[in-house]
Amino acid sequence: MRVLIIAANQEQKPDPVVPLGAAYVAGAARRAGHETRMFDACFLGDEAADRLAAELRDFQPEVVGLSLRNIDDVAWPRAHSYLPHYRRLAQTVRAEAPESCLVLGGSAFTLMPELFLADLAADYGIAGEGEQAFPELLQRLDEGVLPARPRELGRRVFRAAVEALSQTEPALDLLDLATYYARGGALNVQTRRGCAFSCSYCTYPLLEGQRSRLRDPAVVVDGIARVLQQVGARHFFVVDNTFNLPLPHAHAFCAELRSRNLGVHWTAYISPAGLTAELLQDMASAGCTSVEFGTDAAAPATLKGLGKSFGAKEIVNASSWAREAGLRFAHSLILGGPGETMQTLQETVSLIDSTRPTAVFGMLGVRLYPNTPMAKLAEHEGFLRRDAIGIEPMFYISEAVRDELEEFAARKKAESPHWYFPGLEGERWVRFWRRRRAHGARGPLWEFMGEEAGAAQSAGGGTHGGRKD
Repeated sequence: MRVLIIAANQEQKPDPVVPLGAAYVAGAARRAGHETRMFDACFLGDEAADRLAAELRDFQPEVVGLSLRNIDDVAWPRAHSYLPHYRRLAQTVRAEAPESCLVLGGSAFTLMPELFLADLAADYGIAGEGEQAFPELLQRLDEGVLPARPRELGRRVFRAAVEALSQTEPALDLLDLATYYARGGALNVQTRRGCAFSCSYCTYPLLEGQRSRLRDPAVVVDGIARVLQQVGARHFFVVDNTFNLPLPHAHAFCAELRSRNLGVHWTAYISPAGLTAELLQDMASAGCTSVEFGTDAAAPATLKGLGKSFGAKEIVNASSWAREAGLRFAHSLILGGPGETMQTLQETVSLIDSTRPTAVFGMLGVRLYPNTPMAKLAEHEGFLRRDAIGIEPMFYISEAVRDELEEFAARKKAESPHWYFPGLEGERWVRFWRRRRAHGARGPLWEFMGEEAGAAQSAGGGTHGGRKD
């Protein structure tokens, strides 16, 4: 069968992200013997629908897989929904390839499958990992077991079982990796899936399961070596939800990288929970340059409300160990969650500042998703009914700070330029990021935020950065 996989994501702040999940599904379809192409909307802007229409007319696919990566940008108070963009792409498929079977997938779809299936009027959807489920669906379509265009009542969501990771390689050759590297500064790799933590807001256990499923480090590093040879990429981001657990797997990945001596640099998401100084030293010796801590909060009350499995001591230790290992580090925070008060906000800010991070990312409010503990809490507090959570972004904010949170964050942003609040930012850092990339900067741009903020203040630019291109 002729299969077209559409990677719909267009978000590029702070950097464009390689659609790794869609590439895995495309690789699986191709491995199953289907003629497979990818259509990547990332760099096409407002031309995406017209360019897709031309691709559909040229290729005439029998099956179109529309991969939905994110629902919105989770940036309260100015959250931006991606639904209108997804609708345009789905409508283009219907207009230009009316006989094709439209199948939805991706992490956004998995969180709200029935809602997306109905809104985009797709034929089928796969909730969960598509590497195995999508080829199985293609086989049933090819054999006529399922109709390509079922009537409305025949539309179905297939829920993929959480199984051992497929050995299929992502079809990265169908993507413009050179452009992603030039504009994004790094390419993505994944060494494992699954999350055993119980953070009250988090969707990773819903998307990947709670059991860690590991990739062979040798196979992962083979992929790194391959794209290094093909496009010269020497910077990578490990997209595991928490790289440092399980510890033996993290150490094994570092050992494999060292043994190859590829000369690459990388960064990863890690948690203060279960972290050791030895692992951070091991990561640094294997080419890691920076880490992002999924800290979320630092006050005991809010750490508990968010379901975190560590405390202030672990945050301080993790930061100190990162500095000793020569790693730059950032803290990602969620302000305004359960138990948040003005006092706990100040506790969190004070402790995070004391760790002297390179950068801090502050999300305001907790984006609510179905089937998470946060959704149940919001219902219990009378904030909303669980069935009221839909595709349009909805946020939980503690009543004690609801009226003051935005102003509090604005003050902090003004006095600490290396604190970044996506919901409050305009073009302040975008100009800086573009400037750095244009001059060949690679790796995470937040690694340079501290020095940029300091330069702006020293030059008398004030705390708003004042510099113009």
